[in-house]
Amino acid sequence: MTYVAAAKTSEIAPGGMKAVKLNSSKILLANVGGEFHAIQAECPHLKADLCKGKLQGAIVTCPMHSAGFDVRTGAAVDPAKVLFLKMKTKDARSFAVKVEGDQILVAV
Repeated sequence: MTYVAAAKTSEIAPGGMKAVKLNSSKILLANVGGEFHAIQAECPHLKADLCKGKLQGAIVTCPMHSAGFDVRTGAAVDPAKVLFLKMKTKDARSFAVKVEGDQILVAV
C-alpha cells in the first residue's frame, strides 16, 4: 500500500473537513475528535460534493439529498431523500490514513 501526503494536521480542525485531489481521486479528509479519516468526496448516489455537506460527529451529510456517510468507514448510514422518498445509497469508498509528524498520509 502506497501512502501519499494529503494535508497537514493543522489544516483540518476537529470537526472540520477538507477536499484534496490525490492521483485522479478527489478525497474528503475529516478530523473526528483528533483522528483523521478519508472517504471519496463524491456522494455515491448522484456525485454531489460531500465536502459541501455538514459533518456532525463522524457523519457527513450530502448537501443534495441528505444521504449520510460515516467518515470513519464510508458506510452509508442514512438513505438519500427526495421529497417523501427514501433511497438506499451505496457505501462511500474509504481510504486508510496515517499521521506522521504533522503530515496526513492517505493510501492510494
